[in-house]
Amino acid sequence: MSTSTMMLWSMLMIAVAVLPAVAVDQCGGDDDDDDDDDTGDDDDDATEGEFELITYNVAGLLDPISGSTPSVNNPLISPLLNAYDMALVQEDFYYHDELTSALLHPYQTDLSETWRFIRPGDGLNMFLYYSFDMFYREKWDACNGVVGNANDCLTDKGFSFGQVKLANGATVDVYNLHMDAGGADEDAAARADNVDQLAEFIVEMSAGRAVIVAGDTNLSYGREADRESLDRLLDVADLADACRYLACPEEAIDRVMFRPGDDVDLEATVWRRPTEFIDGAGKDLSDHRPVAVHFHWSKAPVSTP
Repeated sequence: MSTSTMMLWSMLMIAVAVLPAVAVDQCGGDDDDDDDDDTGDDDDDATEGEFELITYNVAGLLDPISGSTPSVNNPLISPLLNAYDMALVQEDFYYHDELTSALLHPYQTDLSETWRFIRPGDGLNMFLYYSFDMFYREKWDACNGVVGNANDCLTDKGFSFGQVKLANGATVDVYNLHMDAGGADEDAAARADNVDQLAEFIVEMSAGRAVIVAGDTNLSYGREADRESLDRLLDVADLADACRYLACPEEAIDRVMFRPGDDVDLEATVWRRPTEFIDGAGKDLSDHRPVAVHFHWSKAPVSTP
């Protein structure tokens, strides 16, 4: 987002806030390729399988202040997401109906509850071919920037958590996130706080469980403070970054991290940059490029005494 765009966003949101309240590069092997609903895949007899997950920041602020043109691009993004078993999106703010207009995924999260014109919510949503439950959203305790510094405090950035049912009782905890943006020291400090908040939640809620954490981390490995924060998240939550795990050619702030659990083994087999998310002129449909990771999972055999 440009400086002039950020200033326009700041002025718009500050003005509104005074109103009375009434949100393919590829690594690895060959790639062959309503919540609380208890139907789906968990009664299947399968003990192993594969799925592909995509994380995508869709730049869904209002057209004049977005880094893209979501009113035009979201309807183009929508059918392309159907190729992925799990689609995790960030900045799904003002054009949610356009983004979901052609989706085939039967399991979709609802928009976060907020008066969207004043505060556009957290922008985090999941679209799945698997059922899920225990869905939860949490706002970051720390943010930096109202006027400037990427204006993070004008939205409800945070993370979401859902327990996704794969098959035959096998589940994986899926986290979708969007961390504080900006290049100032105060932004890096806010991201460090975001990391600690998320890691603490994972340690408490997902002990012994298979986990996927994906989204726009805004953590650049080229910045020392961000590198320390990322390494701490991977260490404390016992995660592997799929990009590094599969020796991908380029590291990005849009990341997919994972770990196996006591009952479900989980392994990333392919990391890639999908190339289909472009318009007719070959221009990207967002100011971010998506990241997709192919996973293999297997259910651990039940031990007998």
